[in-house]
Amino acid sequence: MVTDQGFEPLVKTSGKSGLQVHIPLTQSMSYDDTRTFMQAVASVLVDQYPRFFTTERLKKNRGNRLYIDYVQHAPGKTIIAPYSPRGTIDATVATPLFWDEVHESLDPRAFTINTVPQRVIEKGCPFHSNDS
Repeated sequence: MVTDQGFEPLVKTSGKSGLQVHIPLTQSMSYDDTRTFMQAVASVLVDQYPRFFTTERLKKNRGNRLYIDYVQHAPGKTIIAPYSPRGTIDATVATPLFWDEVHESLDPRAFTINTVPQRVIEKGCPFHSNDS
């Protein structure tokens, strides 16, 4: 999937209950530049699709809307890296996905330290660039 602006977003599980969209940028950007860019993306999504997207940080106030977290783009903030195991009872893993795998019945808990290695062998890595 390539956007009209030429970005090719990637998706992965958070390793817990959510999904994270990564947008590889072709130019080097500072934290401030990245945050400004993502704040603009969030603003457009929330303005055009308020039933689906929000920048509300508190889960209890989001309803069923998807949270766009541009605030995380700052020095000292972290975003879980692809294939990072999480401290959950099931040993879930932040797992890159192919876009056709994203659907309502997707269960991020299915991606664990026991299932992800075989998945990579069988499917490859969606984050791997064929350009390298």
